[in-house]
Amino acid sequence: TRSGQTAQARHAAQEFLRLSPRDGVQPSVMAGAFLAMGDREQALAWLERAYAEHDNGLTGLKVSPGWDPLRKDPRFQRLLRRVGLAP
Repeated sequence: TRSGQTAQARHAAQEFLRLSPRDGVQPSVMAGAFLAMGDREQALAWLERAYAEHDNGLTGLKVSPGWDPLRKDPRFQRLLRRVGLAP
């Protein structure tokens, strides 16, 4: 169920937060975990951090369906341009 997936994503994000940054969890992974929980604001904040840290996890932003919930957000579109994935 969707609520079960959300609970799993929330648990994963909590684990990532416990580990990050000490254990090297990529900010893009954190962004994906927050997006899976439905927290777009935190997802975007972590994507900005990923950009600042030159996280190679950003290379799939344009094509990965996991980022679809953010596609219409102007902040996401600006990030795509900064990363070089959009005109």
